[in-house]
Amino acid sequence: MAQGFKYVYNDYGNDPTRITEFLMTNDEAGFAGEAVKLVAGRWTKAGATDPIAGFLTANVEAGTDKETEVVLAREGDWYDAPYSGTAVAGFTPGASAIALAADGLSANSATVTGGPLSVMAINTNKKTARFKVKNRQLS
Repeated sequence: MAQGFKYVYNDYGNDPTRITEFLMTNDEAGFAGEAVKLVAGRWTKAGATDPIAGFLTANVEAGTDKETEVVLAREGDWYDAPYSGTAVAGFTPGASAIALAADGLSANSATVTGGPLSVMAINTNKKTARFKVKNRQLS
C-alpha cells in the first residue's frame, strides 16, 4: 500500500487544521493519506481532477456512520507523496495541474493537465514528489 499524502509544513508556519465533525460516506473505506472531498456532508474519495478538501489521517473501515479525521488542504501547505504512472515530459517542478492517481494516495505523473496538484520537487529514485494542492475545495 502506498504511503499516501503526508503533511510536511506550511509556508506561513501554521499548524495543520484537523476536521473531525464529518463522517465517512457509508460503506466506503479509506486509507491514511488518501485525498478526499466533501459531498452531501460526508467525506468521500476525491477523483483525478476533483478539488481536494483534505487527506485522511487514519485508515477507515467501510461501514455505517464511520468517524474519521481529515487534515484540511490549505493555502501554503506542502505534502510529500508518491507518484505513479509513466511520467510524461510535463511532469517537472513547476507543473501546476497534476491529476490524482485512481488510488487517491498518489499523483498521476502521466496526467499533467486538469488536476488539482502543483509540484515543487521530484525524487525519481524514490518516485516521490513534494506537492501543493492548487485546487482546494474548502480553503
